Amino acid sequence: MTLEALRDGDPRQVGPYTLLVRLGEGGMGVVYLGQAPDGTRVAVKLIHARMDAQADFRRRFAREVAAAKRVARFCTAPVLDADVEGDVAYLVTEYVEGPSLGDAVRESGPLKGSALDGLAAAMAMALRAIHGAGVVHRDLKPSNVLLSQVGPKVIDFGIAQLMDAEMSSAIVGTPSYMSPEQVSGATIGPASDIFSWGCTVAYAASGRPPFGSGSVPTILLRILNEAPELDGLSGPLRDLVLASLTKNPHQRPTAQDLMDHLSVADPGLAPGGTPPPDPTGTSTGTGTSTGTGTSTGTGTDAPGQPARADLTTAPADGPRPPGAATAPPGSPSLPGPGVAGNRRRVLAAAAAVAVAVGGVSVAVAWRTLGTSSSARTPAQTTTTTQTTHSTTQAAKPQNPLRAPGKITFYSPPEPAANRQAEQWKKDRPKDAELMRKLAAVPHAIRLNAPEVRPEVDATITEARKEGGVPVFLINSLPGSECRPATAAELATYQEWIKGIASTIGEAKAVVILEPGATVKVPGVKECDPQGSVDPRYRDLSQAVQTLKANPNTAVYLDGSQDLYPGTAIMAERLIRAGIDRADGFFLNTAAYHPTEKSVAYGKALSACISVQRATGAKDCPADGKVDPATMPHFVVDTARNGQGSWTPTKKYPDPQTWCNPPGRGVGERPTTDTGEELVDAYLWIARAGSSSGRCRRGEDGEKDPERGVVSPEAGQWWPELALERAQKANPPL
Repeated sequence: MTLEALRDGDPRQVGPYTLLVRLGEGGMGVVYLGQAPDGTRVAVKLIHARMDAQADFRRRFAREVAAAKRVARFCTAPVLDADVEGDVAYLVTEYVEGPSLGDAVRESGPLKGSALDGLAAAMAMALRAIHGAGVVHRDLKPSNVLLSQVGPKVIDFGIAQLMDAEMSSAIVGTPSYMSPEQVSGATIGPASDIFSWGCTVAYAASGRPPFGSGSVPTILLRILNEAPELDGLSGPLRDLVLASLTKNPHQRPTAQDLMDHLSVADPGLAPGGTPPPDPTGTSTGTGTSTGTGTSTGTGTDAPGQPARADLTTAPADGPRPPGAATAPPGSPSLPGPGVAGNRRRVLAAAAAVAVAVGGVSVAVAWRTLGTSSSARTPAQTTTTTQTTHSTTQAAKPQNPLRAPGKITFYSPPEPAANRQAEQWKKDRPKDAELMRKLAAVPHAIRLNAPEVRPEVDATITEARKEGGVPVFLINSLPGSECRPATAAELATYQEWIKGIASTIGEAKAVVILEPGATVKVPGVKECDPQGSVDPRYRDLSQAVQTLKANPNTAVYLDGSQDLYPGTAIMAERLIRAGIDRADGFFLNTAAYHPTEKSVAYGKALSACISVQRATGAKDCPADGKVDPATMPHFVVDTARNGQGSWTPTKKYPDPQTWCNPPGRGVGERPTTDTGEELVDAYLWIARAGSSSGRCRRGEDGEKDPERGVVSPEAGQWWPELALERAQKANPPL
């Protein structure tokens, strides 16, 4: 298990537990190695600050705690403590010291003999305890199996759900270890964990997932439609793993069956003398399912098997998922009924899955998607040989911010401000009214979680109903804060971007792409000078290209702010990041500069980009010839600049004028009526009421010496700060 030093924004104490180092981070929170008052080492899981803005997050976290407490200790990490009511929600479990199965196999190779048998038995025992408590793990995989000194232990019930709770058809899990029913969006039960058990044992035996590697749609297609590769497995254990990997969940063994077969001298026979379930899942008769997931005869589903959703058409009770539109005219014909019909459904299911960032998880909640999906399709490109106009021709690209007439913006009420208004409405009605006004101003909708496609789809649907244009803030590029990223992380990120683009389709939308990504770049002196800038620019350019394939999506790259890191430097970086493909750049997301100052800087930066593109120069010569037609446009963030920049009245070693400056207010409301030809819009991108982090201003201690309080962690909602920004609004709210 990798230990990482605490970062500047990490807390040092949570409840009675002292936090020592980081153990890892997932979609829901960060896990720390902590120390209890009696000196016992524990694992402390804290919820991400952004989760607190979700109305039902405490309920879901409480459910996780209740579920985990019901699981017996056998081969699992038991829950020791939890707090779901305090300011910071956390969960404390036993600290399991030892590498994950994934790390162990990568470092030392596959397991063999009794080590492999012991792992299989321990995992089966853990699943028996989990299922016995009425819980489905839903994300069993090598990284969630720790090899402790007392044997393997299954951890992380972070996405587990009670079997008797209201189940959705959300796809939650890690692609290579998903069950067919997870992929197709069917109801998930204990049998899904059994399939993941088989995948994990197969990985332990060979060092490879049983359905191979490659793109996520390819892996999901294999899970649904192909037999597994079980290299490294032989004899009875191979048969048992194969039985667990049958496509039909009703034909898989239970956790108790696994233990029974693994605990006898000949695992090929159960204690009663019966063989394990038929590993192929083959049955006879017209239209029944086979072990490979294909079908014979008429292509109907096997008796007793949950029907597999046909994602190429809209289901009767809801919209079809994004990316599942019918093929455009001229596409190759798909095979007819029977085997080909099932394969068509499989291909559609695999292609429609959105890949999540954060490493390895995929989550698409089909039933939460809005009704607009059935009417939207990704933008289609036309060939240069096309000479006639038709309904299949691609729509003419148009930036929605430059459309004629009055442009309005859409967003749901800002959740943190809206929640604060509800909390204050009884005792602080005037403050509550200000919070309601703050929440009502259209703001950029942040996309940085694994499960973003349902949110994008719902936003697009409501924006269409109200006739507004949504603004999305994509802020999830791996390594965006100076750190390099692996090729695998960047490939996953690009798939995630494709999922967002396909969900937006032909709808009108504005995308603010990755604040800080062109400011803090690996390979430059402000960051790691030994890094490489090329991957950063390449990936930003690719993301721009993917999003701009949609005809009505406007994309803007980060142009930073006046004086930092400099106009010529930013011009060169924006050119390398693909500004020629984008609609322009955005300014002032990390500052409080007055609008007129940002506009002046934006014009200078735009002119410099024009000159550099024309001449190949690396500076901004004052006598350079500027072609107005080649000058990129820009947008300005006015969410926090109503009172302009802050000038400290006291002397500090490092004044940190960008960090929670006092006396600032929200600025001009989002509009396209800027009076400036190059300024497409004023937008609210940064959150007016979120903390910039711990502002020490170069002095010792935790308190902000200017405010006299300890500031919340970066990104956390700060009611007092939000109220100050609302009270100082210019123009008034």
